[in-house]
Amino acid sequence: MRNITISKGLDIPISGEVTDLEITKHITKKVAVLGKDYHDLKPTMLVKVGEKVIKGQKLLEDKKIPGLFLVAPISGEVIEINRGERRAFESLVIETDNNVEEIVFIDNLSSFQANKENVRDILIESGLWTNFKKRPFSKVPNVDEKVDEIFISCLDTSPLSVDPEIFIEQNLDDFNKGIEIISLITSKYVHISSKIGSNLFVESEKVRLYELNNLHPAGNVGTQIHYISPLGRNKSVWTINYQHVCHIGHMFNFGRLSFKKLVSVAGPQVKAPFLLETISGVDLIEVLKDKLLEGTNRIVSGSVLSGRNAAKNESFLGHFHNQISVLREVEDVDRELFNWFRPDLKKHSFLPVFFTKFFEKINPLNYTTSMNGADRAIVPIGVYEDVLPFNIMATQLLKSIVLRDTEEAQDLGILELDEEDLSLATYVCPSKYDYGSILRENLKLIEDEG
Repeated sequence: MRNITISKGLDIPISGEVTDLEITKHITKKVAVLGKDYHDLKPTMLVKVGEKVIKGQKLLEDKKIPGLFLVAPISGEVIEINRGERRAFESLVIETDNNVEEIVFIDNLSSFQANKENVRDILIESGLWTNFKKRPFSKVPNVDEKVDEIFISCLDTSPLSVDPEIFIEQNLDDFNKGIEIISLITSKYVHISSKIGSNLFVESEKVRLYELNNLHPAGNVGTQIHYISPLGRNKSVWTINYQHVCHIGHMFNFGRLSFKKLVSVAGPQVKAPFLLETISGVDLIEVLKDKLLEGTNRIVSGSVLSGRNAAKNESFLGHFHNQISVLREVEDVDRELFNWFRPDLKKHSFLPVFFTKFFEKINPLNYTTSMNGADRAIVPIGVYEDVLPFNIMATQLLKSIVLRDTEEAQDLGILELDEEDLSLATYVCPSKYDYGSILRENLKLIEDEG
């Protein structure tokens, strides 16, 4: 066991945290598979609107990665296949029914002997392969790709997040089996990180355990990779979410798919924040009915720092998200004049702009969607270096990605990063840039240029 201390970072004092750990169970009438969960997905549809599907049935195949399938998380009827600009795939919506039929992927569990080959085949055939992400680029790896190291974060330091150990303890047999199966895929190590004082223990020659302090972004897998086994131009690793580890374990314990998730439903606009046991892709409009304060609200699938606006054809829980966050929507006309010039006790800033900066502990604040400003030139005043716990020249890197200078960005360490790794830079940025989306544009340019 190795201890890692993160000294740079920031915990956001946002209100609406879950305090009641009683779990509510709810699966909505509509469930969707979302295109934005998978970077650069080019789907070939294997079903059409009006067709009945059963849990585990293949819905689409990626044109760029033949053999890479997304499957139905539940049985029902396909009622929508939504596309956006330039026919980009947005969502495939299933209306659930009472059919409990599902595909069985391992018939004779008692005689099944897991090895590298049959494990890979089952993960691909069942769609579980899409739970892996490859860094750099944070995309699903090719079905024939090999990997040396896999990272699993069992620590979530995002604002309003659920403690991963609640889900792991409830599904401990599946978690341990999942680690055992994942260990067969990698040629070297499985790195597992958790909070200090965790009860997590995995006995395996391939597993390496780490404990980190609770300062955000210590829970981001990108932070853990940086401190444990940094990436380079010629080195890649894979990552997988701890809940998806349990899904893999469930497959090899029972021969069937599980899409069960435990998510926090939280934020300043949630009347009574709670923990929700559900599945991937549930309808967030239905989940949140009668549970929000009055007003215009923004529903976020994921963290308030790095999640996705869940609206219109994409108002569903993302496959990789373990949070549902809700903020009050604020229009530009609602902005306060000279709000930065007031000694406010109800606003937070990383810079010494408001009195809250000088208090060691402050009461949680009711954040909104207001940016409190507009785009302007990057000001090099050292704020990025104070919140990003990477051994990089942060200001120079951010300037290079804003300018789309991909060569300099690679020299400065862009290949180590994912959108969530720059979310704090976006939060503290005086220039109001969304560095996550800018980073993704740069990574796509680098990948396309080879």
